[in-house]
Amino acid sequence: MHWKVVSGLTKWMLALNWMFVLCVGLGIPGAVGAQVLSGTVVAVIDFQRLERDALAAKNIRAQVETYRSRYAAVIGEEEEQLRQQEQELQRQRAILSPEAFAQRRREFEDNVASLQRQVQNRTRRLERSIETALASVNQVLGPIIESLSAELGFTLVLDKRQVRYVDDRFDITTIVLQRLDERLPLVTVPSPEGE
Repeated sequence: MHWKVVSGLTKWMLALNWMFVLCVGLGIPGAVGAQVLSGTVVAVIDFQRLERDALAAKNIRAQVETYRSRYAAVIGEEEEQLRQQEQELQRQRAILSPEAFAQRRREFEDNVASLQRQVQNRTRRLERSIETALASVNQVLGPIIESLSAELGFTLVLDKRQVRYVDDRFDITTIVLQRLDERLPLVTVPSPEGE
């Protein structure tokens, strides 16, 4: 009935609750039961740079491009067959009865739909393969960041894209990239055809 008012009130109450949680968590004076998070040290990682420059990321991209090229070649051949089938159907239109033409047209449309499903299935399988490869990178990346935290004493890591300004002393991207390249120079992207 007054959904906009209720919705606005709900949003306001949620915002108020979050502000309370932040005040308590950050130790802002006056907050009930406030605890101070002393010694919070922030580090920043340029994850875009890692995705672009890490040896594992480059290796993944190369393998994915190989799979995509292979898919494109197969799909291209099948599309060419469909074009030829459609041209033949158009040539036969004048000599076929309306019922026979309609039947062949349905068969052609079924073939087109089948190819579209194949493309979607191949795309999904390739995406799953990419996700699996990236998960293996993340399994190595997490411990690298944890060990750097112990060495350098930072307690919070932010993605550089989330920060307006950062002093270069807090950017640990280069050392993370070096360690990632040492520990994981290659990643095998599972074959999407194997599923």
